[in-house]
Amino acid sequence: MGLTEHEKHAVHPCEHNDWDDVRTRNGYKMLRCRVCQGRWKLPSQTVPRCMDFLHDRCKEGTHCWLLHVNRKKCTVMERYEQFGDSVLEGVAPRIQKKARRRAECGGLPVGDDGPPALLDEDV
Repeated sequence: MGLTEHEKHAVHPCEHNDWDDVRTRNGYKMLRCRVCQGRWKLPSQTVPRCMDFLHDRCKEGTHCWLLHVNRKKCTVMERYEQFGDSVLEGVAPRIQKKARRRAECGGLPVGDDGPPALLDEDV
């Protein structure tokens, strides 16, 4: 016998509890694990967020049965620095190029034309 729709969404795709809210579309939330980049699609109304986590008060940590969804999601640049090329699949070529240049510059912000020029007072 197969799982019900609710049971499919109740099972975590990984053992971590550190999520980014990637998007909401057609009544579904797409969450992405910050640790392993696993994705989880579940109905918007059934996202049991941990309110204590949002206020830095959750005592359960990663063992909390409520979801730890971060307020601000990681950017493509931050994810690229941590996980490499695998996170750039499906990303616009301009963003891919910018992420690679930023990583080459030691994480410094870069514009579309490369890293900012050094000023005399920076030397």
